[in-house]
Amino acid sequence: MKAARLYAPGDLRIEEVPKPEPGPGDVLVQVEVALTDGTDLKTFQRGHPLLLRESPAPFGHEFCGLVDGRRIVAANSAPCGECDGCTRGEQCRELVFLSGAYADWLVVPERIAAVNLYDVPPNIAPEVAAMIEPLACCLRGVERAGIQAGDAVAILGAGPIGLMLSACVADAGGWPVIVGGREERRALVDEFGAEPGDGRGADVVIEAAGSEQAWFDAEELVRPGGTVVMFGGLPRAARPPIDAFRLHYEELTIRGSFHHTPATVRAALAFLSSGAYPWERLVTHRVSLAELPSLFAAPPRDLLKAAVVP
Repeated sequence: MKAARLYAPGDLRIEEVPKPEPGPGDVLVQVEVALTDGTDLKTFQRGHPLLLRESPAPFGHEFCGLVDGRRIVAANSAPCGECDGCTRGEQCRELVFLSGAYADWLVVPERIAAVNLYDVPPNIAPEVAAMIEPLACCLRGVERAGIQAGDAVAILGAGPIGLMLSACVADAGGWPVIVGGREERRALVDEFGAEPGDGRGADVVIEAAGSEQAWFDAEELVRPGGTVVMFGGLPRAARPPIDAFRLHYEELTIRGSFHHTPATVRAALAFLSSGAYPWERLVTHRVSLAELPSLFAAPPRDLLKAAVVP
């Protein structure tokens, strides 16, 4: 079978590899479609502490596939249920990850299959169902933000994550404002429950751009006593500046939000199935597996998400 394998940042190859063999409790999936996302692009460009631990590494984690004629989706990780994080009701410290969706076939490990694999409702297109993982992360980000009905929420970033966060904020009763972003992306803002604006004085600010400057801007925009959620990840060596005066004297709350939980994965599938927002508008390109390295090497300016078909 053919699969994408990442040897190093910038070195992605489509190769012929053996079809994977599932172990006890694992589930072998024929990939119907995989989606590109910002994490994969960042991993391609600069590596990743969790997704590029070996070389070559399997690549891709948002997908929809077939198992014995059934259409299924799975999240890309599952918690252990036993570590300090799990027992405290926090994020698992021992997550097991799935990668390798840019391929003809994929094995979903037993732990993930047990808690984060679902049949796809018949009303959801495979490209939309494959968004379950990033939407689950967004739902967790909004949960971490503690948004109350009527809160003004500024979201830095107008990519797929920023738009998904807007929908989640609106669904939670907040008033989302998208800050920045390319004009072609801002054209979709109102379709996902938000409006463009400068975000200044927001009750909650969610950083979803994944840059040091955006981390600093998020803290500068929030009102005194407000909450900032750092949603976009930075490299380990990053040291973004902090406005210590505001943090201390204006009693800001700054929280991180990483990944999803089984509860938000379940909620994401229901949210996608509801048809409340035009999720399909987030898929702007369609490419073959062979075209994937070129897409990552030179992403089109209007790219949101690409559907990759084996």
